[in-house]
Amino acid sequence: MKNALLLLTIWLGILFAAYMMVYWDGGAESPIPTLLPEPTDAVYIDSAGRFGLVFPSTWTIDETDSSVLLSGPDGRIEIEITSVDEPVPEAALLDALGIIEADEKPDALAVEEIETSADVVRGVRLAAATREEKAGYGLAYLLESETLLVLVSGDEQALEARAEELKKIEAGIVIPASEMAAPEPAIDPVVEL
Repeated sequence: MKNALLLLTIWLGILFAAYMMVYWDGGAESPIPTLLPEPTDAVYIDSAGRFGLVFPSTWTIDETDSSVLLSGPDGRIEIEITSVDEPVPEAALLDALGIIEADEKPDALAVEEIETSADVVRGVRLAAATREEKAGYGLAYLLESETLLVLVSGDEQALEARAEELKKIEAGIVIPASEMAAPEPAIDPVVEL
């Protein structure tokens, strides 16, 4: 009888504990924690093989006959990549950004040299207002036979808000595209139930 009373007490304790676990929070199930995958990067390779580009997959890309247009997720930033026959990167940027006409001479320009690969003769960066009176800047990469231009424009708030993404895009420019490493496949996180 003593053992039966002990077993009954243990059994009632287990039932009470189970009841408390299920109904203590009002019967609401706690959500199962899951990991959402980070947006992956997308890769673009120029059809002529001049450059490759790694950019956030939330951005959109359109290819035209003469250029590649990359647009931010909210459409407030545009990046145009095109090539010109101008052998002086600064002059190519000034003309593309609409800062001066061919016969005007600027007083002082804030031109910054940028690191490039061995296939690029020279790279420069120039910050300026664009033709549409938006904020922006341009990058120019002097290749053997042409200058590759990367023109970034948008309103100042958008450029500041997406500064990290823009840095990532700039770092993801590879000249020529043949030097681009194959992208690593996206790995979905394992969720245990």
